[in-house]
Amino acid sequence: MTKKSLFMTVAACLLLATPMYAQKKAIKKKKVTSQLVTYPQRDEAFKADFKLTPIGKFDANNVQNMNFTMMPTPYFVGHVLKRDMSRKQVKLTQVSCRQNQIIDDEDWLRNNDLTLREERVETPMDQYGPRFRYKTGGYLITSYGTHYGNTWKVVITDEAQETLYAAYDFENFKFSPKTTLMGNTQEPQDFIIEGNILYIAHGSNGYSDGAGYQTGYITAFDMEIGEIIWTTQPLTCNSHFAIVDNSIICGYGFTGEPDFLFVLDKYSGQRVQKIPMKKMVNEVVPKDGLAYVRTYSFDYVFKIQ
Repeated sequence: MTKKSLFMTVAACLLLATPMYAQKKAIKKKKVTSQLVTYPQRDEAFKADFKLTPIGKFDANNVQNMNFTMMPTPYFVGHVLKRDMSRKQVKLTQVSCRQNQIIDDEDWLRNNDLTLREERVETPMDQYGPRFRYKTGGYLITSYGTHYGNTWKVVITDEAQETLYAAYDFENFKFSPKTTLMGNTQEPQDFIIEGNILYIAHGSNGYSDGAGYQTGYITAFDMEIGEIIWTTQPLTCNSHFAIVDNSIICGYGFTGEPDFLFVLDKYSGQRVQKIPMKKMVNEVVPKDGLAYVRTYSFDYVFKIQ
């Protein structure tokens, strides 16, 4: 018998002699976790002084018949870039946490003098039309659909909705390759424009297992060349998010799933800080050096350093 065979025989005997609970614990320790793959930096893709070129007048009554540019499929497995470690990222330090009344969103906004970028448009449910509007970077982004869970058509206009800059179809964001529940569709949920980059939060409003755990992303899209620069790893964002300096602040969580607040590098999509939360994050609003974070049943304040 070779030394290798002898070793395997002894190991098998020891495993059989070990109580079942201890065997499971030993096997669990051997579980190999996948390594996060990073890709080369794309610093040249970020142009802060870029301005969108008008493509015509915006006709709010003819959106359904417009020509939409099909968005490329996001990287559902994640596609983050190598970080430039010389860029400083913000760090969040908790200042306070208090339980809220769940339905007192307006009180939270008023008491802290906060304004949201998103506005819900009250369009009849059986009618195709605008559903959500987002003010960002001097533009107005409006998502369209037949109801609030069907918003894959998106237009970018000036805030007065007179000039059209872009129209995108997010059909390719609808299902991840590992979707197991076909009703668990994914759609864009929040937007921020900085220069030529359109940052998109996208995912499903449901349990992550229905999407094969491939949901909850932010994607950075280069509007100048029509190419995705990076997509975060899954389960990173299903909240409204904010950009502060070189960082993105967002949250991910759901009923029965772990809840976290993340700080990301906006140039690479990598996570740089992960903070456990009591409940799922809904809103992140930065103001005067603080990040006001609204969750399902708790309100947090973090110092931005």
